[in-house]
Amino acid sequence: MIFKYTTKVNPEWIDYNGHMQDAFYGLVFSYAVDALQDEVGFDQEYRSRTGCTIYLVEDHRFYLEELYSGDQLHVETHVLDVDEKRFHLYLAMQRRGELVAVCEFIELHVCKNPKPKACAMPSKIRKKLESAKQSPDQDSSRRLRSRALSLR
Repeated sequence: MIFKYTTKVNPEWIDYNGHMQDAFYGLVFSYAVDALQDEVGFDQEYRSRTGCTIYLVEDHRFYLEELYSGDQLHVETHVLDVDEKRFHLYLAMQRRGELVAVCEFIELHVCKNPKPKACAMPSKIRKKLESAKQSPDQDSSRRLRSRALSLR
């Protein structure tokens, strides 16, 4: 299963170079993960009821193309791995079908009270994540490697 999120580049995201500032790539990826969380059950109701949430503990981003105000963006989120407390995601951002950025996130399930501490996620949610587990599209991976090599 691939989780999908769509947005557009807002004018206030444009930096002094005339393209989207790097920080906003992270914002778009983060919103894509929020959409996945809502879909699998880590939604607002869950967070309020349990006092648990998801923390991003690690991310790696690779920027392939510049983005401009008004560009329509589509992010596909793939679940690569899941364990009792963590899940590993691969996100591919596209504009008009062209891969423009990718990232990987490691997310951690956390109980916030009395202070934040990693804890096991509910089995129902873990099973949803496990059923969505897959490898990222081989074509995207090939294009990313090719693009990375051309930047050397």
